[in-house]
Amino acid sequence: MEAAQRPRVVLGYSGLDGSAELKAACFPGLDDREARLFQGLDSAAALVVDGTLVAAVQQERYSGRKFDHAFPIDAMRSCLRLAGLDFPDVDAVAHNFDHTRFEIFARGEPYAHRRYAEVLAPARQTELLHRFVPELAGHRVRPVLHHHAHALTAAIPAGFDEALVVVLDGMGELQAVTVHAWRDGTLHRLAALDYRSSLGLFYALVTMFTGYWPNSDEYKVMALAALGDPERYRSVMARAVTLGPDGRFDVPILRHNRDPRSRETFAGSRAWLAEQSCPERGPGEPLSQAHVDLATAAQERLEQALFHLVGHWVRRTGLRRVAFAGGVALNCAAIGKLAYSGLVDAIYVQPAAGDEGSAVGAALAVAGPAAGDGAGYPAMTYLGPEVTEDGPPADQPYWSVPVAPGVAERVVARLLVRGHIVGWAQGRLEFGPRALGNRSILADPRDRGARDRVNAAVKFREEFRPLAPAVKAESASRFFVLPAGTNLRHMTVAVAVHPHARPAIPAVVHDDGTARVQAVFAAESPRFWRILDEFERLCGVPVLMNTSLNVKGQPTARAGAEAYRTFASSGLDLVVIGDRLYAKPSAVEDATEALAAVTGAVPV
Repeated sequence: MEAAQRPRVVLGYSGLDGSAELKAACFPGLDDREARLFQGLDSAAALVVDGTLVAAVQQERYSGRKFDHAFPIDAMRSCLRLAGLDFPDVDAVAHNFDHTRFEIFARGEPYAHRRYAEVLAPARQTELLHRFVPELAGHRVRPVLHHHAHALTAAIPAGFDEALVVVLDGMGELQAVTVHAWRDGTLHRLAALDYRSSLGLFYALVTMFTGYWPNSDEYKVMALAALGDPERYRSVMARAVTLGPDGRFDVPILRHNRDPRSRETFAGSRAWLAEQSCPERGPGEPLSQAHVDLATAAQERLEQALFHLVGHWVRRTGLRRVAFAGGVALNCAAIGKLAYSGLVDAIYVQPAAGDEGSAVGAALAVAGPAAGDGAGYPAMTYLGPEVTEDGPPADQPYWSVPVAPGVAERVVARLLVRGHIVGWAQGRLEFGPRALGNRSILADPRDRGARDRVNAAVKFREEFRPLAPAVKAESASRFFVLPAGTNLRHMTVAVAVHPHARPAIPAVVHDDGTARVQAVFAAESPRFWRILDEFERLCGVPVLMNTSLNVKGQPTARAGAEAYRTFASSGLDLVVIGDRLYAKPSAVEDATEALAAVTGAVPV
């Protein structure tokens, strides 16, 4: 191929290899939650070819370690394999942090200096690249500012010609909050707040204090927040997070950590919170109403800070469409309230808003202007490996039968109507934390007991946690109060369920009357849409309960073998993997009858 015809291939990645290991070496004796407080989780790789995103996958899908921070060599190979390329085809490699200008901040104490040298320095990433990928020994990793990478992943896929772009996370190099104007395919940064204003660190602290894992279980705190009374600790949270002029806010509670070990464990902040509110809850200890009320007050304060920031910049710029990225943007309850507030006209939340998504942003930043028009980025979802990358074991013991596309969807709908919990693994893996119909566990939303069964027997998780609904996009307004202009494709926004519709779908309605909805479009996800359509034809409800195809503590199933292991090790009744249906003994009769009803033939 002539050089002029050769595509430009940019490989982006996220993660800080060695960060957890260094922390453990420097601070011995940390408990598991304290050890989890480190930067650089969610290693992932993304591939941009001639300005178009063609593949992205998290390293955890291959290692089996949730939120893996290791150098994402397996994810890189996967992306190239999906594109029919190999490492020699790569023109540039980009990383989702750029600490080039921040070395000066590491000179004040030994731990910071060692951390910079062994983990953060851009040269360290080039060393890792050469070690893991000798074929790219002639390349230097190009560092990209963390919030710039995040912002691109919100601005480009949103499809807005002009927008306010807001990034909120724990911390990038120093920034924890940035606001940008997106105009003419270019980001213009308007404001930046550093780690002392971090809503991500604030929420991680509350997560830890209420007995959960920081940088992992924040969604549990968000779920708890619907059950408590914020008044009990409202004044405490007002002192923990203070609002200032020009949309700014500060998080003074973080300043109680005055030495390296305290900063690495939130020890000072936790002590202050215990003095001002209630005793810290240990992992596995009974959940008290005080901790529920604390979660509610913390969620309320985060929402107030978000409204304060966005409201100021909407008024200042006149930009009323907002695109979000960063881990805090996955707080779907806060985003939902903003969508209803009247402050904005439209909202887009990048579905892989955590650091895995910044691998995409790093690649886009280096790929250049061709990536800036939004073409090729309508959803940024199904970017991972095919389910057929590997398959169930040949000697698996369960009843199974081939099912063709068109037949499988109708059979699954019938099984769901009969009360079965069904796994569905088709096509390419979703990128990011949400199951969006390619690696999903499905159940009947009309039965509240189905939610309890999924939580207890399949997901092995707390009963208070809600499960999300998927709905045919054209039917969504019958069941949900849809905020105008808000993209609801990715389960990133909690919306109100119409009071008259709540009795029809109780399994997916949270205690506060909301649901984290996914609107499914036939043109974008035809097979999943057909299951919903057939389910509606059978029972009148175009909604299904949808959660990720995994069990507690494991990543979502990447390919067929993992989907099968989830089925075999959990309370799933049946699973469809590619073109084959598997059933446990208790579901074989119903599966046989459903197949006969659809095909007119009884399978052997």
